[in-house]
Amino acid sequence: MAPRKGSLEAAFARKEKGDTLTTPPSKQSQVATNGADGTPEAPAKRRRLEKGVAQTTPTKPEKVLEKVPEVTLHSGETGPWSLWHGGSAGKDAKELQCPAFDPKLREAEFPVGKPVSFSLLSGALLEIEELKGSGKGSRKTMTVILSNLFRLLMHVQPQDIIAAVYILINKVAPDYEAAELGVGDSIIIKALCENFGRSEATIKHSLASGEAKDLGEVALQSRMSQKMLMMPPKLTIAKVFSEMKAIAHSAGKESQKAKKEKIQKLLVASRGEEAKFIVRMLQAKLRIGIQIPTLLQALAYAFTLTKPGQPSGPAAVTDRRKGQAKLSAAELEPQMIVMEAAVRQAFSELPNFDKLIGALMEGRDGSSLLEVCRISVGVPVKPMLAKPSKGIAEVGERLAGKRFTGEWKYDGERAQIHVLSRDVIQIYSRNSENMTEKYPDVIEVVKQSLAEDVHSCIIDSELVAFDQVNKKILPFQVLTTRGRKNITVEDIKVNVCLFAFDCMLINGQPLVKEPLEVRRDKLWKILWPSEGKVTFAVYRNFSDINEEEIQAFLDESIAGSCEGLMLKTLTENATYEPSKRSLNWLKLKKDYLEGMADSIDVVPIGAYYGKGKRSGAYGAYLLAIYDQENEEFQTVCKAGTGFSDEDLVTHYGFFKTHQRPCAETNYNVNDKLKPDVWLEPCQVWEIRAADLSISPVHTSAFGVKADGKGIGLRFPRFLRIRDDKTPEESTGAEQIVEMFEAQASVSGTAAADDDF
Repeated sequence: MAPRKGSLEAAFARKEKGDTLTTPPSKQSQVATNGADGTPEAPAKRRRLEKGVAQTTPTKPEKVLEKVPEVTLHSGETGPWSLWHGGSAGKDAKELQCPAFDPKLREAEFPVGKPVSFSLLSGALLEIEELKGSGKGSRKTMTVILSNLFRLLMHVQPQDIIAAVYILINKVAPDYEAAELGVGDSIIIKALCENFGRSEATIKHSLASGEAKDLGEVALQSRMSQKMLMMPPKLTIAKVFSEMKAIAHSAGKESQKAKKEKIQKLLVASRGEEAKFIVRMLQAKLRIGIQIPTLLQALAYAFTLTKPGQPSGPAAVTDRRKGQAKLSAAELEPQMIVMEAAVRQAFSELPNFDKLIGALMEGRDGSSLLEVCRISVGVPVKPMLAKPSKGIAEVGERLAGKRFTGEWKYDGERAQIHVLSRDVIQIYSRNSENMTEKYPDVIEVVKQSLAEDVHSCIIDSELVAFDQVNKKILPFQVLTTRGRKNITVEDIKVNVCLFAFDCMLINGQPLVKEPLEVRRDKLWKILWPSEGKVTFAVYRNFSDINEEEIQAFLDESIAGSCEGLMLKTLTENATYEPSKRSLNWLKLKKDYLEGMADSIDVVPIGAYYGKGKRSGAYGAYLLAIYDQENEEFQTVCKAGTGFSDEDLVTHYGFFKTHQRPCAETNYNVNDKLKPDVWLEPCQVWEIRAADLSISPVHTSAFGVKADGKGIGLRFPRFLRIRDDKTPEESTGAEQIVEMFEAQASVSGTAAADDDF
């Protein structure tokens, strides 16, 4: 497969000009054309004909275009209004892609108060799928489609908005509830075989031959070729979401059978493209480029243009651009900007769509949303992260003129401690996994260490393996040997020490807007240290840049068995920013002089058989990073060093059960790198390399720094497995570009071309 040129190149070009990445300045593009019933017909029909699937061609009624109101552009081509003022020529105001979309025009299809057909959502998904790779305006058009989808649901059946949002992100609940939807291929294949009379061999042949690019297309082709005397009732959004939740929560001996039966019922009741998207949702592989930032933006615009009705308050308003009380662009655009900022901030502090959308449905606007959607115990936030720095000189450039602090960087597991009450304490990982079962000893220590007047709090910390006898920090590899489930204090063989370094809430009072100096002072007042069990990160404050003092403190941290330093602003721009990788936090690792400023988290997607001493195992692996924008894994290197003999045996044993017959559809791999075995993307590795270079064969950040070329790693070596990250949380394409640029600016020249 030839490398694909994604939209990252254009995104970075816009970034250099000072434009935002979320709403690029571009003209809207028109793609799929909807039929009179609102379902996108042309693209689906075209693709089915290409696949050779029989179908009937309905007669299309002639379209009657609604008049599109003229709107004066307020802020040029880059503001929110650029999505809503133009691109309506030749479009029906019934279409989700139309900026002048009017929810009332779809009442005949979707009666107010009635369950909404799943065809509405699958139709929107198809329109968005057809946008992929269509041009730089596709992101804006996607936002318009999603906003109008939410506006229509708000008008017809508001309760379905939450279900639709979760379906769009392949989830059934917030991350911290651990309700995983991903269903194994074997169950889906069995359901397809039994439903449509196909054999497992023919399905696998369809995939291997390219007749179908994934199981979703297999389901679509199978469903379209099946004739039924009597169709079951149409699927609704609520029904599909309910079944998805039931599948995710299935457990016990009969769970596999129960999942298969529910999948079969969904497929039998599906119509057209619904089957394809149902299967992709079950696999958690929707892959049409919908990211949470885009969803948040779409929700913000939807709830600005359309207002839900209140039981004892204002009536619903379907379009605030119309009617007696209509608002002009000059009035609406500032509201859109404020609402988008508020929605993004609210979700960063309270990452729960049920609560966010519930608040929006209550009529909360940009000025009042954060009153109810703010950081709360029991709802973990994505942690604030640091940018890597190449050396002390770079730290000096970035923090010059600011008071800052240096903290030892501990090599352990990030832990967010939530004290809901004196008796109820929960621990969450950096990706919101509930780790309370894993650390019963930490729970007891925190209970004993809290100040008496503390009833609730959220503490940011690092859990580190610790030798209680010799009073010293142990390597991270020791921590990984601890069990994960059903752990009792008596079973524990690896002790840990909690190193607290930040505090986000105390007794119901959020602290994220306070500067670090204030937060740390409060942290030290609510927690009593206990040697070797709970303490604070070692720190030193700096009022100016003194390279000798920073180097001395870095040396102390290394002598203390740490990775290096975290350098953070104390008072200026020193708030806690959940889920952000901020320049106000910098990490300076001990081996920054050995090569790159930071390690990279990658996903093994392929393996090569070993030779000589490594025969009988995999000798090297094809490693990839994850591009959020294009929802694909892009290769960054082949690695065969850094593995101990034990590592090679362990990896081979693990991946033998995670092989794939062919590359996943979201693998962007040059044909020259085809591995002996394709692997499922199911594990994250931390690796280090000498540097990054322009590569003619690797596809990470393809075309961003050089036409027709990506960025690769030179001399990579394996460090460890990262159990605290999902494959989608591996290093991103934008980070690779930033690291490449930082490397070039420090060395004074970009790395040369490399064949590998």
